[in-house]
Amino acid sequence: MDLNASRAARDVGYAAKSASVEGSRLLANSDVQAEIARQRAILAEQSNVTPEKIVAELAVIAFSDLGDYIRIHPDGTASIELGNMPPGATRAIASLNTDTSRTAADKQVTKLRFKLHDKHAALVSLAKMFGLLTGDSPGVSVVVNDAEKVELSTLTTEQLRAGVRHLGQISGVQAPPER
Repeated sequence: MDLNASRAARDVGYAAKSASVEGSRLLANSDVQAEIARQRAILAEQSNVTPEKIVAELAVIAFSDLGDYIRIHPDGTASIELGNMPPGATRAIASLNTDTSRTAADKQVTKLRFKLHDKHAALVSLAKMFGLLTGDSPGVSVVVNDAEKVELSTLTTEQLRAGVRHLGQISGVQAPPER
């Protein structure tokens, strides 16, 4: 039900003291793994969840642009303009709050605040799905091409700087100044 092996072991009658060990042991069983996969497939089909839909939702969040929601005026002030958003942009909004108050002149003022979903988390999830980022260690693997990966954590500072300079030259983006 909740994908927690210890709770599942307790639910089927294992003692609370041994539930963690038994749950872990059961997860290693190929028949249990097959049944979990079967049940997940049924749930995904019933919920109409597909890998394509998951990638599309993450992409909306990952590539959301604040410019789709606000307008910067010539005087430097900004206003929220939700009426001109591209289709689907509302899916990247995590929360929307209004706060209405009155000024000293009894004029009603409404402030609108919104927050977008975590763009970084969505980008990391997509990068991992596409094999562009692997592992959870501090060192990050970046796919150079389909056959070769380079562990950034093994490169020297000078090698990293040279790589950034090279990428800047190919993309036309200026590399940050050296410190």
